[in-house]
Amino acid sequence: MVHSVRRVLPRVGLIVAAVTAIALTTGCGAAVRPRIDSFPADLATRVDAIVRSDIDAGLIPGAAVAISDPRHGTFTRAYGVDDVATRHPADAGDHFRIGSITKTFTATAVLRLVDAGELSADDRLSRYVDGIPHGDTITLRDLLGMRGGVYDYSTDPEFASQVRAKPADRAWSIDDALRVIRAHPEKAQPPKVRTVYSNSEFLLLGLVLEKVTGRPIGAVLDEVVAELGLHRTEYPADATMPVPSSAGYAYDGDVLTEVTARTTPSTFGAAGSMVSTIGDLAIYARALGRGALLKPETFRLRTQFTPMSGGEYGLGLMREGSWIGHGGAVLGYLTAVRYLPDRDVAIAVAINLNTPELTPVFPVNADFIWADLVAELYPGTVPGLTDGRGATPPVPSSAVLTEQLRQTLDPATPPTAKPLHVLGEERDPDLLIKVAHAFTHTTVTVDRVTDVGRGRMAAALTLRDPNTTAPMVMMFGDRDGAWRIADTGWMCPLLAAIGDQSAFCAAGS
Repeated sequence: MVHSVRRVLPRVGLIVAAVTAIALTTGCGAAVRPRIDSFPADLATRVDAIVRSDIDAGLIPGAAVAISDPRHGTFTRAYGVDDVATRHPADAGDHFRIGSITKTFTATAVLRLVDAGELSADDRLSRYVDGIPHGDTITLRDLLGMRGGVYDYSTDPEFASQVRAKPADRAWSIDDALRVIRAHPEKAQPPKVRTVYSNSEFLLLGLVLEKVTGRPIGAVLDEVVAELGLHRTEYPADATMPVPSSAGYAYDGDVLTEVTARTTPSTFGAAGSMVSTIGDLAIYARALGRGALLKPETFRLRTQFTPMSGGEYGLGLMREGSWIGHGGAVLGYLTAVRYLPDRDVAIAVAINLNTPELTPVFPVNADFIWADLVAELYPGTVPGLTDGRGATPPVPSSAVLTEQLRQTLDPATPPTAKPLHVLGEERDPDLLIKVAHAFTHTTVTVDRVTDVGRGRMAAALTLRDPNTTAPMVMMFGDRDGAWRIADTGWMCPLLAAIGDQSAFCAAGS
C-alpha cells in the first residue's frame, strides 16, 4: 500500500529525526512570540488552543495568525519554529511566500488600468499575447474570473518534474509556461463556459500588465503594494527571502526538506510569486475586502461571483460564506486571507509546510486553521461550519487506534467485525474491503492522536512496507457517537492505483 500511495501521491516520507524535531517544537511546549494589542485574554487563549492543536495534528513546523476585529482589537502571534534545523522560534515578523494571494494584487493592478481607461476588461487576450488557444475570444474579464479556459501549465507533467527536480536542472521560466500552454490546444476550453482555477490565466494577465505599462511585473505590483501602505510585502527579484523569514518545508522522499529557495519569481509570475508577513496580510485583507484603490463600480464588478469547485470566484477574489479573500499555496508554504464585510473583521493565516502533491494526506493546512478560527469566533458566517460544542466520543490512545486500524485494514477481517468505518460508506458497502486490499503488506502505526474539535480527530500515522516508510495524517469524524474515518481525497486515487473502482468515488466523496 505504501508503494501505491507513493505512486498516487509521490515523494511521501518522513524519517524519525524529522518527526522528532517537529514533535519537540509544535506540541504543547511550542515556542510562542506574541504581540497582542487590546485583544481580550479569553479570546487569545481560545485562539492559542486552536492553532496549537492544529499545527500539532498536522505536523506543521511553524505558523502565524493575525486577527483584526474592531470590537476586540488586533491579535498577531507566531507558533512553533521558522527553522527546523536550528529550532529557531517562529516570529510574527517572519516573511512567508504567499502564493496565489499574489493573484489579488495582479487583479487590482489590471482593474486600476481599467479605471484609468488604459485598457478594457473586454479587451481580447490576443491583443496583448499571441498564440494562446481561443485567444481571439478570451477577454481580460474572463481571465480575471478564471473563465478563460486556458490550460493550466502548473498541472502539466513537465512542470512538476522540473520544479521538483533535485537539484533543478534550471529555473522554470515564463517562456516555459507559454510554450506548454501553446503546445496543448486540445487541453484548452472555450471561454465563459466554466469557472476553473488556472495559474495560466493570471500569468497571462501579468504579461498584459507588462505590455500596457512597459514595466516589469514586479515593479507594477510593488507600486500597488506601496499605495496600499504595506511595508513588508514585495515581489522578490529572485528566490532570496527578505529578513526575517520562515523557511518553507515539504516532504521529499522520506525526508522533511527545506525548500525555501526552490520557488523563483519565474515559476508562477503574476500568479503566485509575492512574499509578505502575517501583519501585512491582515491589513491587506481589509483593504482587499473594501475595494481599496478601485472605483466603487469596479469593485462591484469584481465581487460578482460564479460557482467554482471549493467555493465561488469573482475577479481575483474568492468567496466562502460571508467571507471574501484568497488562499495561497506554493511549495513549502500555505496562506489564507479573508475579510468579513459585515463585521469589518480580517483574518490571516500562514504555515511553513506544503507538499502540493500530498495535500490529500496532509489535510490540516492554513484553510483548516482559518475555518477552525471562524467556527470558534464567528459562528454562522460560513454555512455548514459548526462550532462543534456538543459531546464527542472519547479520543483513543495511539496504541488503541493502531490496533483498531490494524483490524479495520486487514482484508481478512469481515466487514461486520471491523471496529472502524468510513463516513459515507453507505454509498458502497464494500468500500472498506477494497481499501483494506490496498493496505496489504502495510503496517500502520499511530504516532499521535489529536482532538481538533468540531467533532473531528486527527491521527498522525507512519505507514511501513518492506521497502518504504511514509507519513500520513488521517482524519476522523464523529457519527452517531463513534469515530469514523473521513476521506480527505486519498481513498479514490488509491483505489484507482490498484485497479479498483467504487460507487463511493463515483458519487463523489
